[in-house]
Amino acid sequence: MFFIFIDKPYYSIGELSAICDIPQKTLRYYDEIGLFTPDQRNQETHYRLYSKGQIITIVIIKNLKQMGFSLKEIKEIVSENEAKALEKNMLKKLQSMKQEIEESINRYTEYCYFLKKIQNGIDILEELSDGHSDEMKVSVEFIPEVNLLYDRRVMKDYDYSEISLERWLGIMEKAKTMNCKIAGPVYVTFYDSNILNKFLSQDSEIEFAVQVEESKPAGHIRPFGGMLAATVIHIGNYEDISSTYIQLIKWIKKHNYKTVGPATEEFILSPLDVNDENRRVTKIIIPVEKE
Repeated sequence: MFFIFIDKPYYSIGELSAICDIPQKTLRYYDEIGLFTPDQRNQETHYRLYSKGQIITIVIIKNLKQMGFSLKEIKEIVSENEAKALEKNMLKKLQSMKQEIEESINRYTEYCYFLKKIQNGIDILEELSDGHSDEMKVSVEFIPEVNLLYDRRVMKDYDYSEISLERWLGIMEKAKTMNCKIAGPVYVTFYDSNILNKFLSQDSEIEFAVQVEESKPAGHIRPFGGMLAATVIHIGNYEDISSTYIQLIKWIKKHNYKTVGPATEEFILSPLDVNDENRRVTKIIIPVEKE
């Protein structure tokens, strides 16, 4: 259907709707909220009548709406009817859009890191399943340096078999509060002098941390890595990780290494990532050097 524009003093709501490609329902709503009211009403029929000048106004409203302005903002711009009001609201809208874009980029980056972590876990599971061997594979490797946002404190009567959701979620929330960009998995470090003390249900100094992009020394951000470490992958239920630790410590002594730092666990596929405990992947990292 084509509408032929006829130059005349007033237009009905149907004519204005067709000229400006705006639903009549929308025009009625704009009238109800006082955003765009007709210049006149037919005294007999009470039909809305819009002046020729109002065509420009409704086109402006339509354009502002398409640019993402709220009806409240549009009402302010239209009522002031000057470039300053438009400039002020445009600057405000651009700042808001910039913030939204930055937040979207941060979320996208975080999702990419999360996907990379999940894919790493899947690769490990597939590699170990293809090996068809129950023998534990220990590696001595250089751990690249990363940055961790951390929370280190004593936990009373620590039970290693229970994942501390409060502290786990707490460090993630801390990262968001500090506007840190999450760049990797959660790490848990145990600062007991004897590594195996973590299994004795006693008070333990434990650090929960998450890898971030930031490298600021303040604000509980520290470097991690940059050292040689004996590592092993633990597959399955976290409650069974004690036996993996014992085997790793035996391996370290047997191959004439000594521990030179606290044990750290890197949660590649954690209980918060997968429900199936048989598909969970935890990397144990113990700094070492030759005897």
